[in-house]
Order: sequence, then structure tokens, then C-alpha cells
Amino acid sequence: MLSNFNQATRFDEFMHFALYSPLHGYYARGEGIFGGEGDFVTAPELSPLFGRTLGNAIREVLPRCGGVVYEFGAGTGKLACEVLAAAGDQITQYNIVDVSGGLKLVQLANLMARHGPEIENKVRWLSALPDRLDGVLLGNEVLDATPVRRFKWSDSTALEAWVQHVDGALQTQWRPADHQFTEIVRQLHAQYGPWPEGYESEVAEQSTAWVKTVTERLNGIALMIDYGFHESMYYHPTRNRGTLRATSRHTAHDDFLTKVGEQDLTAHVNFSAVYTALNACDGELEGYSHQGEFLLAHGILELANQEPEFTHPTRGAKQRQNLNTLLNEADMGEAFKVICWSKGVNAEGTELSRQFLTNDRSGNL
Repeated sequence: MLSNFNQATRFDEFMHFALYSPLHGYYARGEGIFGGEGDFVTAPELSPLFGRTLGNAIREVLPRCGGVVYEFGAGTGKLACEVLAAAGDQITQYNIVDVSGGLKLVQLANLMARHGPEIENKVRWLSALPDRLDGVLLGNEVLDATPVRRFKWSDSTALEAWVQHVDGALQTQWRPADHQFTEIVRQLHAQYGPWPEGYESEVAEQSTAWVKTVTERLNGIALMIDYGFHESMYYHPTRNRGTLRATSRHTAHDDFLTKVGEQDLTAHVNFSAVYTALNACDGELEGYSHQGEFLLAHGILELANQEPEFTHPTRGAKQRQNLNTLLNEADMGEAFKVICWSKGVNAEGTELSRQFLTNDRSGNL
């Protein structure tokens, strides 16, 4: 596998291979990635209340979108299970768009366990992005998994990270960035610098390209949840080692070139860049808020209090702890953001729109 990098390869191309290679990529593994026994835990794995609350949030907008849902990067299918539980009567078709074929069997098993074999009549799997996206688009921790270009600010110019197999190991090589990428980095420096010598960060070109493509094809509403910052925080001078992290067995580190295909690689989302991308394709921002605010506004505590297991003084302790992780500002509640946009259809007059107006943080973008 390392022979793939006998020639120097730009870091974003290496990252794409490490995550998405059909033979060697991390997400081709399927099972063993998520949960306590895997490498990380996502919100749908932490609590079924997350998916149910999301389902409640989109109930009113589903009829405007033909009752169709597209979920990107569906993981183990836990989010789909609970969205369908909360809003299944409004959903005519639930599409899972996932490049990892290895997870389909896991997703199907969880969906059938939750909803019975008849759920196969409502759910279908797509391996590629459709030409038209008529419906509600959902994505939890999707944008953070897109490959990034890494840069270093040195001697008032930009160097870019490349990867090459040398003397039996992969090594990072910092090379002068091409003119176009240098100009991008210089503009960021002019806006958010000055940066210290050796400042490192990332530019997620593939993430913004994906947002543009999705928005160009959209006739409906998109709702994405991920961890990240607005741009001035993303490129703050004190964040001098960027946001890229490798994760294995719930431990985050910065050794990106080891265990290729066996560890996750992610970078925080630049939500200002997401907004710029959707706006460039005539998307209309519906709202931007912290995850904790969004979940509270759409009744997650009311749902929790309806669950006998949750309210039980002893058996519910773990569930209450997980809920606190989703909502607490020191955990996922503030680190994760919710961004929603529309095209052709809007959320005006719905609870989704009203709550975004109440908890609107789009001024940061």
C-alpha cells in the first residue's frame, strides 16, 4: 500500500486515499468504526433522542419537499432509524447516500430491528450523488470527513504539505504552494493574521466544492450538523497547528501518516466557507446555531422525559449523561453547529424557521 506514495502526493489526495480507497480506505472497513468499541462515537450513537429530535425538527418541511429525505454518510443507520420513528408518517422515501458499501448491511440490520422488514419498501441506498436532490438533505459529521489541503506560513508565503514514501516510511514534505493556493492563503493571512512563523492550518476545497454541487442540484432544504468554527476563529493566530486530527480508539493525535486506512482523519468545518459556497449557488441560509440550542428548541428534553428508562434514577444515569454530552457547552453542545439552507423550497412559517430566528448565530458567518 505504501508504494502508492513512492511519488510525492499532495496531502488532500493522500487523505482521500486513506479514507475512501475501496481496498484500503478507513471507511471501506464498515464495521468496527463507530461506538464504544470503535474509534469514535457520533451523536446518533450516543442517544436515540438526537435522531428523534431531528425528525421532529423537519416534520413540517417534509410535505414541502415531497416527503423525500437524503441522508449522507449514514454511519450505522441509527440516525435514519430515529428520524423515521419521529417523522416516518411524513416520509415517502428515505435515501441513504453512502460511499461505504461496507456499512449497508449494518444500516439495514439496524433499520429492520427498529422498524421491521417492511422498512425496505421505504429506504433505498445510493452510491452516487443524484443529478437532482428534491427533498430534505441530512448530514451528521459529513463535512469534517472531506480531504483538506494543508499549508504552513513561512517567510511570509505559503508552503503546502505533500506525502511521500521515503526509507520505509511516509513523510511530510513542505513544498512551495502553487500560485492559486498561495493567493488563497495570503488572503486569509491578510484578514485573520498576522500569524506566527510556522503557522499551520487547512483549506477544505473539497468540502466547499461538495456544498456547491449539492446546492446546484437542490430543490428543497439541507440540514448539516458538524463540529467547526466561523472563519475568524478557524484561522485565529493562536490556532497555530490547525484543526486536522487523526483518531483511533477514542484518542485524537496528529500523527496523520501512520496506520493508513486504520485511523480516522478529520478537520473542523469552516462554516463561513460553507455559507459562501451555498450562497454562490443561489442557496438561501435558513439558519445557523449551536447544536445544544437547536436540540433544546426542538424538544429533546420533552422527549427524554417521556422515556421511563431515561427518568429512572439508576437505569437512566447513562442516558442522562449522554444527553448532557449532546447539550453541554463544554462538550458537543457548542462545539457542534447546525447550518440549514434551502433552494426552491423554504422553511418560512415552520417551527424550524422560527427556532432558527430565535437562536440565530448567522451574524458570525
